[in-house]
Amino acid sequence: MHKFLAAAALVPLLMAPLAASAAPPLSPEQRAIDPGQRELVAATCDRVMGLSGGGIYRQECLDSLARSLAAKAASARMADSYVACRGQGLNEGTAAFSTCMLDDRGAAVSGQPVKLAYDSNMPENAKSYFDVTNSVHWRREQYACAQIGLTPGTGGFAECTAGLEAALFNPL
Repeated sequence: MHKFLAAAALVPLLMAPLAASAAPPLSPEQRAIDPGQRELVAATCDRVMGLSGGGIYRQECLDSLARSLAAKAASARMADSYVACRGQGLNEGTAAFSTCMLDDRGAAVSGQPVKLAYDSNMPENAKSYFDVTNSVHWRREQYACAQIGLTPGTGGFAECTAGLEAALFNPL
């Protein structure tokens, strides 16, 4: 009887690793979208693409569609910011307009001075470029391009940020 109880007690322990491996951890692409969107993406890969068997192709499908969905959401947010900033009377091509868009949802108000870079009172923003993380580098590059009046979400803005990244990453 003890052997039977011991065996019965081991079954849940042996099954736990199998249950844990059934659902792989979410990729960064999948974490960028909400749970409802992840369900839609999974159903699309499974039913529309016919990849319900799992494996690497299903994972690539999940990541690709999640990336596309995140990009769509980012474009919608950028369009909302554009409308909000224009609604404040700011003109495209000005630093005020571009920084308004970067500040998300048009936080800048017409007539206020345009801030250079971004809030230098934040500890990470007061540090040298060479003493901060890559995410702070990226944000500073965005604000630098906005400061010269390039509109976020445009090709010129992307080229500006990429050019700064390339120039500062490898200056020689």
